[in-house]
Amino acid sequence: MPRLLAFSKIDTLYAYLIKGAMFDHEELKVYFRGEIVEFKDATISVSNTAFLYGLGVFTGIRAHYNEQTDSLYLFRPEAHYERLRLGCKLMRYSNFLDSFDYPKFLKALTDLLTANKIKQDCYLRVTNFTDENKITPKFIDYKDSLTIFLYPLGDYVPTGGMRCKVSSFVRSGDNSIPARIKPNGIYVNTAFAKTEALMGGYDEAIFLDRNGHVVEGSAENIFVVIDDVLITPPPSDDILEGITRRSVMEIAKDKGIEVRERSIDRTELYRASEAFLTGTGAKVSPVVEVDDYQVGDGKVGPISEKIQSTYFAAVRGELPEYASWVHNVYS
Repeated sequence: MPRLLAFSKIDTLYAYLIKGAMFDHEELKVYFRGEIVEFKDATISVSNTAFLYGLGVFTGIRAHYNEQTDSLYLFRPEAHYERLRLGCKLMRYSNFLDSFDYPKFLKALTDLLTANKIKQDCYLRVTNFTDENKITPKFIDYKDSLTIFLYPLGDYVPTGGMRCKVSSFVRSGDNSIPARIKPNGIYVNTAFAKTEALMGGYDEAIFLDRNGHVVEGSAENIFVVIDDVLITPPPSDDILEGITRRSVMEIAKDKGIEVRERSIDRTELYRASEAFLTGTGAKVSPVVEVDDYQVGDGKVGPISEKIQSTYFAAVRGELPEYASWVHNVYS
């Protein structure tokens, strides 16, 4: 019964978001193979190589609407471009590398938002994929294409305090599928962990690596607070080099909070006074329980709250000191 209730709440929230003020993404235009087309016309074959094998690399970018200034702000689009470009380099996607510098990439994003007249928070899923109808999984001798669609993403995970479970599934390593670049295929690993957590009645999963170190959530970076120090795993521990993660570290340092990158043991999750997950989808989402152990006093802690509130203001263009992080689409 708890399983059915958990999924019922998720489905109800999703239905409310879609039927309420937010848009239906299937009714909007998308960017596909160099053009802005209707959603129904952005199709691939059932024999498409990317569909068959998960051969693609993506980034997700949030756009936040500020009603007071009537402005729509893309969050750190240049950083997203640089990470996507690295992914395309590793996956040998020559079409993207030859065709898209940052100004052209940014224009594709802003043109799509403008074409759809977006004036609300939304999520842009940007994917460069192997665009062939062949059955051999490889990256050479194939063309690649870029696609972008918009999605009405609210809170990907609870932002007021969530319950997490350390997954029985181990995070994929850099010598298997590199997590730092967001390859599509690695999200099978994510799906196993996320599903296990949800079926157990938890909000999110936490991955360990093969050495037993804490890596990240199913699709988020992780931070813990121990002895008033903010700690996060280093890139060498097979984490996504998250853009929100980087932003949180900058916010913390600006506020005089000590930040350390080091490996985290599992039981340090239970010792921590605070913990939170970060990501484009997750934003800054505090964790109040891990493996049925209360984190701190079981409430959102002061460091988490301070960073979360600063982040929420920064992404809406409300803080001049972080103005370089956002691009105003309609300016």
